[in-house]
Amino acid sequence: MRRIAAVLIASLFACAHGNGQGGARGTGLTVQDAVHGVRYDLPPGVETWQVSREGTARAVSGVESEVSSFPMAKATSAPECRDHARTRVAGKREAAAANAIAADLPRDQSSSDAPTATWSFTTGATSAPVRNRWAFFARGADCLVLHVTGPQDDAFAESTFSTAARTFQVLALPPERQREVDLLAGMGFLERHEPASALDRFEALAGREPDNAKAHFGALMAGFEMGGDAYGRALPHGRVALRAERDLTPEQRQLALRAVGVMQLAENQIKDAAETLAELVVRAPDLAEGQYNYACALARMGDAKGAIDHLRAAVRLDGELAAHARQDDDFKSLRGNVAFEQLTTAGK
Repeated sequence: MRRIAAVLIASLFACAHGNGQGGARGTGLTVQDAVHGVRYDLPPGVETWQVSREGTARAVSGVESEVSSFPMAKATSAPECRDHARTRVAGKREAAAANAIAADLPRDQSSSDAPTATWSFTTGATSAPVRNRWAFFARGADCLVLHVTGPQDDAFAESTFSTAARTFQVLALPPERQREVDLLAGMGFLERHEPASALDRFEALAGREPDNAKAHFGALMAGFEMGGDAYGRALPHGRVALRAERDLTPEQRQLALRAVGVMQLAENQIKDAAETLAELVVRAPDLAEGQYNYACALARMGDAKGAIDHLRAAVRLDGELAAHARQDDDFKSLRGNVAFEQLTTAGK
């Protein structure tokens, strides 16, 4: 199975509302982060806040506030987001410890659940410690994290975190932005070899948008990577994806045909498999796997000549398939066939 590689470039922006050009002095400031779909306030003070287009706010003293996000497989809660983040950081701690990067290890940790799930810890050299304050929020299956960093024991940093966490609002995303978030989340899980989580995210999107071919394609590929136990769940997504050819790239359609054909063979849907794989060999005649699987389907349907013809094409493309065919039960009807025996024993 070819690994899915996809790059989605979105035009993202964030804006701030407050007094002053590029910042605010002496008054509070509302940051509206359109990338993550959140809004929160920063406290007034003698400092000047500078807010970037990405929504990161910085004060002259070094206090900084920003928002990040990460996906979960299913609808989640703020405490679950915190637990997951701590687990991820724990893994990084082990790596840091192995490399003796002691300054990167969280220390002096504390947590709370008011006004939301929070986690604070210190990093950095002992001569210049940095306090990291994180607050967690959830929107469906996505975790949103408010980060406020500043010098250890800095009162303004503490006030910033308190104000921002208390006023933090999770806004509903427009449908097109939520669709993009779900697709990116599913693809991210696939790239990290977490197909079960990918399947959950793609299916959630497909449930909201039944005609979304990309969601069905993602669910198909996730189920294919999970293996035989998930084929029955993933096959309906494959059928929908293949009905919407214009919404898939040629490469995606080829991947879908490969996956659906294999699944149909495994599920004993032989006639359907033959039809699927027939299209695949027309589209990709030099794909040894496609020729081989089509030969399997034809053999199981009793078409010995067709099976041998396509098996011969497969072996010509990949000679190792001859040995594989000798042991493959899909070809048991051809055992004893002179052409099959010659083809699969040549060079043995």
